[in-house]
Amino acid sequence: MDKLLEDWSQWNPMVLDFNNEHLNNYAEECGHNVVEKARVPLKPSDMLKKEADKADAKYPFLVLKKKVSFVTKCAVLNFFDQSHVRSIDMQANSDIFKVFFNDLGSLEAAHSQLEAFPQLMQLHRRQFGGEEKPKPKWVSDSADPVKLPALVPTARGDIDLSSRTIHVSTSGNRHPEFLVVPIVDATSYKGSSHLAIRDAEKRFLTVKFEYNLERYGAYVLEREYEDESSTKPVTMQLRCGRKLYIGSSDLDDVQRDVNVVDDESEELDMSGYKKCAVCNGYTSTVCKICDMPFCDAFCWSIVSMQHDKKCGTGQKVDINDASFEKLVPKCGLPPKRTLVKITAFEQSNVVYVRPADTLSDVAYNRVLVEVWKHGQTVSKLDQLPVCGQIVIYKFGENVVRAMVLNVDNPRDICVVSIDYGSVEYTDPSNLYQCSSYVSDLPRYATPVKLRGVPRRAVTPNLREVMYGMQGCSMTFELRYHTREYDNDNHMQRAVLIFLEYNRSINSLLKQVITPIEPDLSDPGLTEGILPHVAAPTGKNTDLIITDNSFLKYGIIYCTPAMLAVEITKMQRAFQDYGENIAKADAYAAPKGQLCIAKYKGKWSRGVSMELVGDGYPSILFLDYGNIVPIHVTDIRAYPPQFTYPVLTTEYVLMDLPENLSDVQVQRLERRLALGAIVTCDEIVKDENNNYSLLFKDIQQLVLRFPA
Repeated sequence: MDKLLEDWSQWNPMVLDFNNEHLNNYAEECGHNVVEKARVPLKPSDMLKKEADKADAKYPFLVLKKKVSFVTKCAVLNFFDQSHVRSIDMQANSDIFKVFFNDLGSLEAAHSQLEAFPQLMQLHRRQFGGEEKPKPKWVSDSADPVKLPALVPTARGDIDLSSRTIHVSTSGNRHPEFLVVPIVDATSYKGSSHLAIRDAEKRFLTVKFEYNLERYGAYVLEREYEDESSTKPVTMQLRCGRKLYIGSSDLDDVQRDVNVVDDESEELDMSGYKKCAVCNGYTSTVCKICDMPFCDAFCWSIVSMQHDKKCGTGQKVDINDASFEKLVPKCGLPPKRTLVKITAFEQSNVVYVRPADTLSDVAYNRVLVEVWKHGQTVSKLDQLPVCGQIVIYKFGENVVRAMVLNVDNPRDICVVSIDYGSVEYTDPSNLYQCSSYVSDLPRYATPVKLRGVPRRAVTPNLREVMYGMQGCSMTFELRYHTREYDNDNHMQRAVLIFLEYNRSINSLLKQVITPIEPDLSDPGLTEGILPHVAAPTGKNTDLIITDNSFLKYGIIYCTPAMLAVEITKMQRAFQDYGENIAKADAYAAPKGQLCIAKYKGKWSRGVSMELVGDGYPSILFLDYGNIVPIHVTDIRAYPPQFTYPVLTTEYVLMDLPENLSDVQVQRLERRLALGAIVTCDEIVKDENNNYSLLFKDIQQLVLRFPA
């Protein structure tokens, strides 16, 4: 045994490892290069993807290769059915992608789908649980599978009707168009008619009424308005493009009591108040020298010159029409860059404004007071009014001046409130006689055309924005140039600037109106986002038939006769979107999602009912009711800005036999012709919101020709 080492001072236990070449294996001389570099931390999106990959690792998946470029996640989900697919891993610039399935049954169903429709994608490989499965016998090992010619979006093949489970319309009829009858035509301006005198510029020749849905009750028109200064409940009413308030506040009541003088008010205790030298309204403001009473700056401006000469002399000021008219603000378009207030919206791009300066504001309210006072004592019209006649229009507690525009229907007179600009239809019992004095009072509400804002039917979103711009304290700066005058519509093109936010309301309205094409990878919209307006249940209701192609199954599509023109109005927006805004070459709308589709050269909105892989999804046109296979190149994604309500309803015809012969169907098609106005005997609605129609004569018509 070797002698034990007694001196341990020079012993190093690491020397053997240091001299061992197997253990001492440096890459470079510098030791810090051997230290493993710290890895860059993963981004949150990469971490989520990594966790998702781990979660999907135990599920079967297919590795597929695109054959055409427009295959998106939505298209893959629809191709394999969303109930089978768990997730999709698709890179932006790669033709290879993974589809994870819920189970082996879903995987085999996907194989069958690929075999039946190989035009869109092909199998690259399949795996389960991270282990590659052996290739099926039908996949060749010797070479890559033969590539089929790519599916060209413009290529239109045959329509596969045998694979469809939903019936399609076979009639091929065009969608009916419902023409909007002008309110005023050129014949109303002939000779020395009232309208030719009152409207020399023929402004009302292009007037429109855009609030049929409000008349029909499709919207909530009254809301509770919270006003801290009021002790009484105040209701805000939205009425034909104009916002007004029902239920006066205490301040309004005092002003009305002060300004309206009658026999009863003189009996009240008015000690401390005197009658204004100008308007005879009660006021406590007087001159400290001559004790002359006046209400405000407007009344003072009328008598100031006479007062300066007669103050202290004991002479009273002499107020006549000439002195009053000198200081009354002139009617017409306000000057450039002046502040204005909105009184009403006539159309999406036509708004009525009035000056908002102090003098004009007082003069405007004085006119309203004069009209209200006059309306308390006038009598009703003893005969039907004529176009252009000025009348007093009463509704509720409101009294306004109005000009008659149309009397074609003696029970439904069209008038325009000349102090606001709102166009309404009313019963002649609400119209009263108007004196020449009141009819000749100044009119301060002036229409302007909003520059750059297109004319569109009023959507619920646009309606909220329009009414939101009308407030007692909201003022806008009016900007325009005289060279932009619209000679066709006899209005000035202008821009309204909301100075508080330094923003043009023109751009805001255009943003609300103009649709934006959604990305094809975005989730689509469903019919549930759209409000539905159906005819009320009851008897003897007038309807217009929008589609009769399913009479064989006892189904018909109708819309209320009053709202049929609204369908044609909204088509203008769909047509502009399909022709000028949407840029996608093709779009296969997933089942149950909204889209814009072209039928017979016209773009309309619809919902995808079924896809069978032939490139022709079955589209139900919501505003009409027919179901037609439409090629993917004639379909566009649905923009979220289109919130027009659905006005067409599916009805089941009551008391019809289950099986109808061709002769019976032809008789029904003649009785219920496309686009015809029909009066049904009764509309019935069940607990599941399904509607039925009863026509008593149809049963006899069918029984004459038994099946």
